[in-house]
Amino acid sequence: MSLVIDGLWWRYPTFSEKSSPWVLRGIDLEIEPGECFGITGPSGAGKTTLCRAMLGAIPYSSRLTPEQLPQHFRGTITAAGEPVTVRTPATNRVGMVLQDPENQFLRMSLLHELGLGLQIQGLPTEEILQRAYASLCSVGLEQLWHGAAYLHPADLSGGEKQRVAIASFLAMRPQVLLLDEPTSDLDPPGKREVIETIARLRKDYQMTVVLVEQDPDILSAFCDRIALLNEGHIELVAPPHDFYAERALLERCGASVGELTSISWLTGYTYHARPPLTLEEGEIAFAGFVHTQAGQPEERSLHDAPFTDTGKGSSVARPDIAVSAGASGSRDTVKQEPIVTAADTWYNYEDGTVALQGVDLTLHRGEILALLGPNGSGKSTLAKILAGIYRPTRGRVLVQGQDLASRKVRARLPASVGYVFQNPDHQLFRRKVSDEVEYGLINLGIEPAQRRKAVNAALEVAGLTQYANEDPLFLGKGQRQRLAVAAVLAMGPEIVIVDEPTTGQDYNMVKGIMSLLRDLHRQGKTILVITHDMSLVAEHCQRVVTFRDGKRVFTGTPAELFQDEVTLNRAGLRPPPAAALSVRLRAKHPDLPFLLTVGQWVEALEPKKDE
Repeated sequence: MSLVIDGLWWRYPTFSEKSSPWVLRGIDLEIEPGECFGITGPSGAGKTTLCRAMLGAIPYSSRLTPEQLPQHFRGTITAAGEPVTVRTPATNRVGMVLQDPENQFLRMSLLHELGLGLQIQGLPTEEILQRAYASLCSVGLEQLWHGAAYLHPADLSGGEKQRVAIASFLAMRPQVLLLDEPTSDLDPPGKREVIETIARLRKDYQMTVVLVEQDPDILSAFCDRIALLNEGHIELVAPPHDFYAERALLERCGASVGELTSISWLTGYTYHARPPLTLEEGEIAFAGFVHTQAGQPEERSLHDAPFTDTGKGSSVARPDIAVSAGASGSRDTVKQEPIVTAADTWYNYEDGTVALQGVDLTLHRGEILALLGPNGSGKSTLAKILAGIYRPTRGRVLVQGQDLASRKVRARLPASVGYVFQNPDHQLFRRKVSDEVEYGLINLGIEPAQRRKAVNAALEVAGLTQYANEDPLFLGKGQRQRLAVAAVLAMGPEIVIVDEPTTGQDYNMVKGIMSLLRDLHRQGKTILVITHDMSLVAEHCQRVVTFRDGKRVFTGTPAELFQDEVTLNRAGLRPPPAAALSVRLRAKHPDLPFLLTVGQWVEALEPKKDE
């Protein structure tokens, strides 16, 4: 089924006399039947709003009177030649998977959540059960089926919730499926697994897919065309190989691009006069690396070499990374003084689920450590124990020498341990953005002048200055995520734990958040990052710990992890493209040095001069 958008304008109603700015500005799009159409762009560009308009939720759920409607909504949207109306969301013509899965759950059990839409369609019970099971299997959660009638969706991990939200719509098999960053909370294999499932169902049922996504690797691998949305405008619509060749436009808009594209832009090496998009293309494009290393049999490493900024201000090339301060860093760059120690740590949830099984972990003072692993492996559970939110079922946990078994110690912990939740809505409760950031500073007894300075600095880094007086309720999920980070980091705790801080963020926002974390690191703070972003790990983290099924399976540097195929497979991880390409080349040319990051590749390739 085709979607046609003609001259679409939209702005949200306000409760004041002053009109809000236009969020969508003259959108013209035509999406072909059976097409996988990608939409990307910076945070706040209007991507989610555009999806809501395609669904029919905008403007029909805004309760505007016929007289008010022309002041907020203009243009037309048709699906298969029929206008999108207030009744469209209730049909199986168009379905939308929300960015935050918790906003989508309505029922008290997993089974009823999967079957709700099918019940509304009036399908027989046998077919409902068949489709529910098939959809759960398609997102890799078949192990939950036996308890689906009793398992509450709230008891699932963040990644599992996202998979269930996707499964509930896959079961309905809509003609058009709108996916608003559907894989942002998933581990790397889970991302590809879910997108491959959607691609298969798209082919089997001639489904049209609209995919809003920040991940350039997902977009280039699965989309027929990609649209760049910026400040409510469509700036570009093109196939992936043409889309990522538009360097000037993508840089100006702050769009996210892949590591192979960044290397190509910074060095001049291309694949058929365009940036490579796959490892196979990268191997051909960067063959010059093999040639420049010919005749140098000695094993040479660039891990600890100082990074040379060749980005010339590029917003996408990550030129500001100091490899020696993070990346694969040498082990002796951090004093080996333990600030957090967990020994034989176990945690059981009330339903009997064993989330942690005898975990041992040491966090050294002044380091940036990444905690990795697939969804449901126990990462967030351990983080909540370290933050004093949970008490371990068994084992001993010391933070700055204090035993967390003591209730008094846990009560004092927020002064020294800052924890940013995976879901920002579990953390935000004030009615004004600036008040949210200031709340913790007030509790710490900070003077008003210092508070204002700290609040302004945190909002600026998080890109939220213009929203200082806004209610967090009206921010997008990405903006709320940055607000949660800003609220904790403004307090300057000794230990900062961030759980998926960059989920769904565009490149500039990721850069801003990580810049703030690096500033804290330079001040001697200790950072624990839980993430599925392997590029972030390679560029910023000195050590990694990986979990699987509640157990620790690896401790070491990013360089060690991303060259260890056995551990990667066991932990359900994928190396970032820069490291994966290096591994691929070293399999054929063992004397080549291992290159972990974009910066190391740029240094090795010695950028071509513009002719």
